[in-house]
Amino acid sequence: MNKIKTLVLAAGAILALGGVSETTAHADTPRVDMVDTSNHNGQMTSPEFVYMRNNYGLKAVTTKISEGVGFHDYTARGNIAAAKQAGVYINGYHYLHATTTTAAIQEADYAARMAKADGLPVGAVLAVDIEQPYQLRMGSAMQSVANAFENRVRAYGYRSTTYTGGSALAVSPAGEKAWIAQYPYVPTSAMKHYSTEHAWQWTSNQRFASSLGRFDASILYDNFFTAGTDKDVVVPNVTPSKPVVNKDTSAIKKFKNAGNRFTAYKSFRVDKIAYANGMWQAINYDLAGGKDANWTANGIPLAMLDNVTRGNYAATRVGDQVKFMRGYNYGTIDQYDNNSNGAGIVEGRYGNVWYNANSLLAK
Repeated sequence: MNKIKTLVLAAGAILALGGVSETTAHADTPRVDMVDTSNHNGQMTSPEFVYMRNNYGLKAVTTKISEGVGFHDYTARGNIAAAKQAGVYINGYHYLHATTTTAAIQEADYAARMAKADGLPVGAVLAVDIEQPYQLRMGSAMQSVANAFENRVRAYGYRSTTYTGGSALAVSPAGEKAWIAQYPYVPTSAMKHYSTEHAWQWTSNQRFASSLGRFDASILYDNFFTAGTDKDVVVPNVTPSKPVVNKDTSAIKKFKNAGNRFTAYKSFRVDKIAYANGMWQAINYDLAGGKDANWTANGIPLAMLDNVTRGNYAATRVGDQVKFMRGYNYGTIDQYDNNSNGAGIVEGRYGNVWYNANSLLAK
C-alpha cells in the first residue's frame, strides 16, 4: 500500500524495501495481476480497470476499506462497483493500528461492517495491512494480533491474509501464506520473489495510460485473490480469442483527424445531479449518450463546471445551464469506444469521464 513507501524512507524497520522511490517499471517486468488502490489514487472508474485488464492482463483489484476504528476510505464503494463492472475480481484491505487481540477484533468488526456497506462480495479477501514501525518491532508477537483480525472477518464471510514488508514476515501468522511487498531497483519478468506466498507486490511505481498517478502492482502465485466470490457477482477475466474491432464512427474519425484535440465551450443542461463516488456530479443526457447514463462512467464532477444560470455561489440544480471551467473546456481525448461512440477524457484527479463523441463534437 502507499504507506509502505513512507515507512521505508522514515523507519529502519523495513529497509529491505529500500529503493522504493527509485524502482523503475519497464517492459520486462513481473506480471500486473493485481493492483491495490485507495484514496491516494483517487476515485477509480470501470473504463480504467477495463484498460488495465485488456492491456496488462489485470485479474484483481484490492481496495482500501478502512483504517483503525474511525477511518472509512471514501473511494471504496466506487472502486468496488467499478471493478465489478470491469469484470475483475475485487478484494479489500484494512490498515491495522492494533497491537492486542482485543483491539484487533474491534478493528475487524469495523472493517467488516464498512466492507459490507460498500458492497464487497461475501467470499472476497479482506486483508490486514501490518506496517506500522511499532507493530513490526513486535515481530512474531504480532502473529496472534493478525490471527485475531483474520478470524474475526472470516465470521462475516470474508477470507483474509496478512500484507506486510519482506523484512517483516515474522508478523504473519505461522504457516499462513501472505501478501508480501518488496521492491527491487529494477524488477524483471524473471523474478519470482516470495513465490511460496499468495502474492508479491513488486512495485509502487506502475503507471497506466488510462489513469493518473502511480499504482502498486502485484504478481499472484495462486488463486487466493481470484476465487471465493459468487460467480454472478464478479466475472472472471476472460479474454476473447478473436476480439471484435468496430470501425471508427464519423465523430471519432473527426477527433482523430484533429490530433485527438477537442474544445467544449458551449453550455449544456443539468439533467441529473447526485452525490456519487464521493463527489457531487451532474449528467447531461446528450453528453452521456442517453438516459441510461452511469455515474461512474458519465458523471461530470460539479467542481469542473461553471453555473451559467445562477453563478458559482449558489447550489447547482437540475435544469441549470452549466459549462466546463477553463482548463476543462479544451484538451485531448485519451481513449475511444467505437461500440458506444464514446470519447474518454481523463479529467485530472477526477479520473476518466466518457462522453458521446457526437455531442462533444457539437460543444
